[in-house]
Amino acid sequence: MHYPTRRPLPTLEDRIVAHLAKAPATRSQLCEALDTSRTNLGRALTTLLDEGSVTPVRTNAPGRGRPTQLLTLNSSAVHCVGLNVTRTSCAGVMLSRNGTVLAAVHIVSPTSPSLQLSLEQTCEALAASAARQGIDTSTVRAVGVGVPIPMGRNARLSSDAYPTMEELSKLTRRWWDPLPVVDNTVRMAALAEALWGAGADMSSFIYLRLSGGVGGCVVSDFRLVGGAGGLAGELGHMTVGTNESPCACGKRGCLETLASVPALCERAGVADIAQLRAAVLSGDTHAREALEQAAQAVGYVLGSAALLINPRAIIVAGEIVDAFPSLRSDIAASMYGELLPVMEWDIDVVGASLGPLGAAQASAYIAAHPFEEDTPAAHCPEEGSPQREGPASSMRASIVRRERP
Repeated sequence: MHYPTRRPLPTLEDRIVAHLAKAPATRSQLCEALDTSRTNLGRALTTLLDEGSVTPVRTNAPGRGRPTQLLTLNSSAVHCVGLNVTRTSCAGVMLSRNGTVLAAVHIVSPTSPSLQLSLEQTCEALAASAARQGIDTSTVRAVGVGVPIPMGRNARLSSDAYPTMEELSKLTRRWWDPLPVVDNTVRMAALAEALWGAGADMSSFIYLRLSGGVGGCVVSDFRLVGGAGGLAGELGHMTVGTNESPCACGKRGCLETLASVPALCERAGVADIAQLRAAVLSGDTHAREALEQAAQAVGYVLGSAALLINPRAIIVAGEIVDAFPSLRSDIAASMYGELLPVMEWDIDVVGASLGPLGAAQASAYIAAHPFEEDTPAAHCPEEGSPQREGPASSMRASIVRRERP
């Protein structure tokens, strides 16, 4: 469950796809343009033709010569699907072999509190969007899913509270045949920021999401790390001060009980984030105190984490910082108060630049092409088979950026 955050060098298949994205070409033209042998080109083209990413077209040669075979990119063929489910929204994308977004859906506040039903709703909406556009989904070769579930090897999950990998596999395979690769939704959001967003080209940063819960992730030495068991970065469940509020995880006093949307709304006596924003802007004392306490608590936890790994930046995401952009400076002030004063620190606290669709694209990224890793993401098992683990994967993707708050 470690993911490199530097994109790998393009394969020959990638280079062929990039060349054909500009214009159709013959095999001879591809060999010359890509400086490769016909043998190597043939092997790569076999893969692309078999998966439906490239289509041969015969054209009449001038004079009495044999017809020439042109190779074209099948721009309407879906190569991989990425899905992402959080407590507050769902997103899904379909990408072509060269990373072009062919279809995308974003569902705010899913109608069902059930993770499975929310994922089903997203699959239905994405498949319907593709059908309306006449997109070819028979070519799907990989499916990735981000879910708000602890994904560590030793996570003890209640079967009543969370679906099994087999149940998730059955669900997505109603639409697309490949076994899904599944990982945690916060990790997918952090990976997206590392590859294409606010953390691009950074060797290390901490990602923290303040939303329906509080989730975190660590990038170190250009790797999104999972730790020995895949649970690294659970900052939302670090204990803060003398806080004794019960947490859904079973502990008391977790950061999540102070800095999540439900916790803030409860302390401020409001129903949702919109009402919380209105209360703060109107000068409501309880709402402002709740927000200030949350900023102090987040800064305290981030300060401890920063002392441990010395990151280049902190990327703070989620509905709370979207609603209160100035909260980042309050968090930074609190964090710097926890750092060693005898050292000169240069840690930026910045907002995320990608929304839910970015996380969905990261889910597609890890499923698309395998790479070697020592702690791979979970591949859902075939029905009736024991759960398997398999490699994560990489692909280049064009990203749908969101508007900054």
